[in-house]
Amino acid sequence: MLRPVIDLFSCQACQPCSARFVCDTKAIIKIDYDEPPFIAIERCSGCCACVLACSYQAISMQEVGANVGAGCRGLRI
Repeated sequence: MLRPVIDLFSCQACQPCSARFVCDTKAIIKIDYDEPPFIAIERCSGCCACVLACSYQAISMQEVGANVGAGCRGLRI
């Protein structure tokens, strides 16, 4: 499943964050003024508006989830 991921090295912790501004579901959450935001995946609709809005290309859509060992019966988490 594709989900937005923030590259913490590219993120400039902009004030105001343009990606947060365009997110209709308010999935991008910023707690500390000078720290990068994080994405609340449960709120994200997958619209990609944040990817296009970020001036530093710090957000990208990536395949999230990995196949885990046999102890978890190969479920994706």
